Amino acid sequence: MPAATRRSFFVTIFGVIGTLWFAVHAIEYVFARYSALEAAFSLPAPLGLSGVFEAMPQWAGIALTAAIWLGLLGAFLLLLGDRASVLILSFALLATGVALVWAGMAYLGGNPAGMAVDPLMFIGSQTAMTFGLWLYSRTAKRAQVI
Repeated sequence: MPAATRRSFFVTIFGVIGTLWFAVHAIEYVFARYSALEAAFSLPAPLGLSGVFEAMPQWAGIALTAAIWLGLLGAFLLLLGDRASVLILSFALLATGVALVWAGMAYLGGNPAGMAVDPLMFIGSQTAMTFGLWLYSRTAKRAQVI
């Protein structure tokens, strides 16, 4: 049986920040996908992915969906101190990269009207957060903190 490692304070900090980040976007996703819920409860002004998902092709929508939910799972596993967070966040990073390709194409082609959120900024921030969490979890795993 391996010796017990001491849990780093930063694992908890990164886990909490990542889980909260992706939880907000998971709630946004649920609101965007279920129009009855969005009609009953409106989100504050900067939030709202309905227009983004309507403008996206299906492959980019699937990639963004995977990025949000895998990011939430990976951040939560990091919070729990599970080594699987590195693998899950790797898949989430790959998915955000695919969605970022569409966001770049949409930016270069002129953003479609009706979006409350700039897709390049939104998906770019998702990619940056996912990369940061992946990098930290990978480093923590190599240092045997998780």
